[in-house]
Amino acid sequence: MVKTNQITDLEANAATLNGLMTECFGEIREYGFYYGIDAQTNEKIVVGKNEFVAMPFKTTLTDLIPGKYYYKAFATNATGTGYGPIDEFTIRKVNDDSIIINLDGKELTFDVQPIIDKGYTLVPQRTIFEGLHASLKWDEKTQTVTANKGAFTVNLVIGGNAYINGVSTPLDVPARIVDGRTLIPLRFVSEAMNCKVDWVAAAHTIIINSDQVLQIK
Repeated sequence: MVKTNQITDLEANAATLNGLMTECFGEIREYGFYYGIDAQTNEKIVVGKNEFVAMPFKTTLTDLIPGKYYYKAFATNATGTGYGPIDEFTIRKVNDDSIIINLDGKELTFDVQPIIDKGYTLVPQRTIFEGLHASLKWDEKTQTVTANKGAFTVNLVIGGNAYINGVSTPLDVPARIVDGRTLIPLRFVSEAMNCKVDWVAAAHTIIINSDQVLQIK
């Protein structure tokens, strides 16, 4: 079985694709990635051959032109080829200052664009909470957003403090309402729900990993 992992080392014209052989049944004849500029991922890269041990693997793509790319890991043994889910990333155009949010290998689309205030990124609440598979409630009277996912409950008061499982946490940049949309601090919310968050300055991209189990296709 094989799984597609998130990209690393994302740069202005390069990216490292990551995969993982989760189990090994006999000899793995070859393994690597398919990638391309659409979900067909027609370009094939063989990373290795003739392995008998499940392990992580990676390869770096260079000299990429601006645009969106798709990729998936694969591994072939005597019974056939297994594929991981398709993930995606974007190589930005020069002087493009928009922010890309990549959650579990998928780029999020917002009806109100994320903003940066004092070094903190704020994003529309519904898109990020739905992406994290968290339930969402809005209390008009108290101007409070409440999100719940498993053992984690996060409350954000518009213009005020945040609470993680009832414990108050001051925010340098609190939640706010812009153009009728509630914007919330991305890193705080993601980390409050046990996600790993990385900022890739060269690509102006935030990569979030929620550690969800990916299903093999």
